[in-house]
Amino acid sequence: PSIMKKTLLLLPALMLAGCQMLNYQEPTGEDTAAVVFTGNEAAQPVVCVPGRGFKDTKISLAVKPWDTNAFNELFKTMRKAEQVPVTVAADGQTRIGVVYNERDTDMRRNHCRVAVQFNAQADTRYFAHFTRNEAGQCGLEVRGEEGVQADAVPVDWDCP
Repeated sequence: PSIMKKTLLLLPALMLAGCQMLNYQEPTGEDTAAVVFTGNEAAQPVVCVPGRGFKDTKISLAVKPWDTNAFNELFKTMRKAEQVPVTVAADGQTRIGVVYNERDTDMRRNHCRVAVQFNAQADTRYFAHFTRNEAGQCGLEVRGEEGVQADAVPVDWDCP
């Protein structure tokens, strides 16, 4: 029985470690830029890791139904936030995206995903704002801080 107990204790630790490897690993060093994801809907920001595909950020986007501090602890526990900051490699081919996935009141699946590519300049902060309209169309607008142009262009859901 003691071998079984050890195995059962080890299993959640392995599962947790496995989940973390699926998340986007932020680069370190000097040639990086910051992207802050915001949105009008709860969704999952992703960053393209060349050769590995789009990876989820550790925290997902959330929207408070009304303004109260009660949601702050809950969001922290659930790994959600109204703003999701992430570090990306400074690159002319930086690709980011957002995945929206929800069930509506009729339990029909409602989902979309949108990706853009832009020239992320080192030591610059960008804001990526996710929108979803009544028709269910998704958009992702990227703008630079203090008038810096992001020139983000929509791209296929592809991470070369």
